[in-house]
Amino acid sequence: MKGIPQPEALTAMAGHGWAAGCWVASAGAIKGWPDAAAFLLLLCAAGVAAWGLIAARRRVRERFPGELSMLRAVMANLPDLIYVKDAKSRFLFANQGTADAMGAETGEELLGKTDFDFYAKGMAEGFFRDEQKVIESGEPLVSRDEHLREADGRVRHILTTKVPLRDAAGTPVGIIGIGRNITSLKEAEAELMRVREDLHFKASHDSLTSLLNRGAILEGLERELARSARDTLCVSVLLADLDHFKEVNDRYGHPVGDEVLREIACRFAGSIRGYDLVGRYGGEEFLAVLTQCNASGAMNRAEQLRQVISAVPITTTAGQIDMTVSLGVLSTVDWNNPGAEVVLREVDVALYAAKAAGRDCCRLAVPRESVARV
Repeated sequence: MKGIPQPEALTAMAGHGWAAGCWVASAGAIKGWPDAAAFLLLLCAAGVAAWGLIAARRRVRERFPGELSMLRAVMANLPDLIYVKDAKSRFLFANQGTADAMGAETGEELLGKTDFDFYAKGMAEGFFRDEQKVIESGEPLVSRDEHLREADGRVRHILTTKVPLRDAAGTPVGIIGIGRNITSLKEAEAELMRVREDLHFKASHDSLTSLLNRGAILEGLERELARSARDTLCVSVLLADLDHFKEVNDRYGHPVGDEVLREIACRFAGSIRGYDLVGRYGGEEFLAVLTQCNASGAMNRAEQLRQVISAVPITTTAGQIDMTVSLGVLSTVDWNNPGAEVVLREVDVALYAAKAAGRDCCRLAVPRESVARV
């Protein structure tokens, strides 16, 4: 059959299969690969497949009675993929695990065929390029994560190793491939990542409003203040307090008050830039950190926020509720790079100045001479 190595070449291929297995096991040990021994077994088994071809071509008796039958049984029952391909990536041997992965009834059904007979063109071309690179370079491809999309849309992950299959002269004439289905492992890793992200979100965000919580927004403030001092940038801070919010709780109850806070949080989050920070600073207080924003820009943003809150009543289970907000504003460019403690103290002073002016307004923190020297 054209493309099938001759008996003398197959003898050498079998030995290369064993050597390749030892190479992969050593590489796995160096890289900390936990299944190096299993991969060694698979590559040895692929080498044995070549011995099986030798026996079929030469019709020789087994050196050890039952040995080949036993090894064929091992390959047949392993769930891992074991296969041999020629220089044109046509299957010369495939075990049942390979057949199952490719949607074939048996490994014999794959013989003489290529990945193009089973997979979409783009996917098959990727596999073909990898295999041709192994054959042309003589270098193995170790532990490649191959993605196979099944009919139901689920992605199956196969950890694949492909090594050159050589003839008696040492010339690569095909590949020996092994693969392990690691889909469950990948799904477990994705779930673990999702849980970690969920835990991180819960640790850094307010459970009621989903804004950054007090600790996270203060951490962000300190980080931005340090960066502004280092890079000579301007940071502005807004401290907002809902006017007469206690009356909402007293009149309608805390559940309705929570509805108001959630809606206020949504309006705040929707009114700042994507790279700015906003968090729930206290009960009905919100703190926003605006990066690269001077005093004029910060006052404009504060006024926009004030109008966003007051312009449209908040819909609750108790009906429409009108709310207003008072805001204190501080821009660090006027304060000689103050620390977080000074910023929070002085923006709070500006907030109370807004409340003293009748509420529903904004006030800018102006440095006093003593503060300017801090």
